[in-house]
Amino acid sequence: MASSMIGSLGVFLWISTFILLIPLVFININTIVRGGQMPKNVVNSGFANLLEQSKTTAAAVNKATFDTSLASQSTGGGIFNSDVRNIEPVEAETEALKRTKAALDTELRIGEMEAKVRSMDQALQLLEGKFNNLLRSDTKTKQADTPPPPPPVGATKQRKVDSKDLTGMNILLLYADDWTHHTLSSYHKTKPLNTILKTPVLDALAADGIRFTHNCVTTSVCWISRATLYTGQYMSRHKTTKPCCWSGLPKTRGKLDKAPDNWNELSFYQILKENGYHVGHAGKWGIHLPWEKNIDFNVEDDGWHYRKIGNKLWHITEKNEADALRFLATRPKDKPFFLNVAFFATHAKDSDIRQYMPQESSMEWYKDDTIPIPSTGTQEAWEKMPYFFSDRNEGRTRWGVRYSNYTLHQTMMKNYYRMATEVDTACGAILEELRRQDALNNTVIIFTTDSKY
Repeated sequence: MASSMIGSLGVFLWISTFILLIPLVFININTIVRGGQMPKNVVNSGFANLLEQSKTTAAAVNKATFDTSLASQSTGGGIFNSDVRNIEPVEAETEALKRTKAALDTELRIGEMEAKVRSMDQALQLLEGKFNNLLRSDTKTKQADTPPPPPPVGATKQRKVDSKDLTGMNILLLYADDWTHHTLSSYHKTKPLNTILKTPVLDALAADGIRFTHNCVTTSVCWISRATLYTGQYMSRHKTTKPCCWSGLPKTRGKLDKAPDNWNELSFYQILKENGYHVGHAGKWGIHLPWEKNIDFNVEDDGWHYRKIGNKLWHITEKNEADALRFLATRPKDKPFFLNVAFFATHAKDSDIRQYMPQESSMEWYKDDTIPIPSTGTQEAWEKMPYFFSDRNEGRTRWGVRYSNYTLHQTMMKNYYRMATEVDTACGAILEELRRQDALNNTVIIFTTDSKY
């Protein structure tokens, strides 16, 4: 009986407890759904504190727990009896702690950046010191015992420093006369007009370099084209509209009294010399120049194929080659050089009926070949030219002397080809001398021609 009563009492207490807990659970679920905010008419501070504590940092949780314990002790109740108003100072202190932490993190990052900047500044100062030491040492090494003499009165002011400070590349200009684009045999390898002409040295140079296949002259007249190359300007600016002679030779009728004034500023001979280059010219000028041989090496040869000089009978291409080799052998090795080897070949000797006179050693070349006649080399092609091309045209006059019949065409073209191959051979000798001096890889090599053919 007693056990039955005890069991009934236990069931009663369990049901009562369950009934009391249902409102409490409902209230707290409602709090969670509302984002943690308790209804104003409900006091369940203990559960609210637990909810707020779950949203704070560990330090804030410890303080909230400590404050709640004090509140519980003061009221004589448990944790569910603390006041909900204690939440506000905890949240304020939490925000303050967050701001303090952010400020400390910022100060730490700024400190690290300042340390890196100081380190980089020290490294730069060290490098600057080393550079200044090297500069002072180099200046002392190059300083002369006595100051240089003042320039003569009227001399052009040098625009750059002493050439000993230069490390520029050498420049070799191989400048042929009266070549066209298909005078090179390498042209016939891509667009074979004929396979007869041989220029193996220049072919190898083209294969190892850059071919400017669309290069054109601005004016197909010898001296104008040369002036354009030497100045980098059109005729309208360099004003070299007529040929003249080298300084000291008599001026002939119809030629310029003097070169245009702006040649002094435009000519790359002048510019290279003023910038410390050892400047040389071997061969044909073809134009009047504004200075009195104001270059380091100058040998002019123009207008002849054979000439006796001293006890030797020279061919002009042979002479051009010898002068170029002499320049390379005697040049100073402590400065860059510029050399223009201005071949007269393959220009004809207009006053001689033979026109083209190659070296005797070359006469076996092309002897058994037949040179094809171009489609423009016929009477029919001439008659299709515009009306202003008359028989008095200079090109037509020269065609009559050189190519007006089959025999003339074969003779003239074979001798022309021989002179072209002679230039190719001379270029090979000059390049070999550069290789022997170990200067080939430090030299810009340019091959071109003045105009037309």
